[in-house]
Amino acid sequence: MPDLRINYIYMDAETRSRYDQACVGLHWSSKDLVKQCIQAFFKVNRDYYVECAYQDCDARGMPVNDWYKTLRDGADDDLRPYLAGRPAFGATPLDTVPPVPTGAENKRLYNTLSMGGFNLVLLKTCKLVDLGPMSQVVSRIVAQHFDRYWATNYAPQLEFDATCSLPERKV
Repeated sequence: MPDLRINYIYMDAETRSRYDQACVGLHWSSKDLVKQCIQAFFKVNRDYYVECAYQDCDARGMPVNDWYKTLRDGADDDLRPYLAGRPAFGATPLDTVPPVPTGAENKRLYNTLSMGGFNLVLLKTCKLVDLGPMSQVVSRIVAQHFDRYWATNYAPQLEFDATCSLPERKV
């Protein structure tokens, strides 16, 4: 299983609160929850990043399998340079998520992110497209995840447990 070293993840106060509540109240491990956020992101945005991957391969004149292995097993710096410039990838799924301020109040130690090769390649493609450091790309994915899914997925589970109740019965 490929590993990716990420020293820090950045979370604003709201994201950090939601993240911590999910870890404690729903018994998610910190590492697993970050992986869940990334997997959910690529479930929704897979087609976009696959197309970007093909555009990047073409722009570098690399066969897909060489490009894939290079990203999976190495870094984007190991890819061939662009033949005629970086592709115009267009609007990205993270464009609406601003970078998280990197001050000490938002800094959370992480360590190593382990995931399957395909999602790792998509994550590195996301970094190529969004042009940010990997710690910001992951931080923005986590922030978007909790903005998108808190009210529908996480908060209800915590509320049902706190009130020892169940959702309305479907008749």
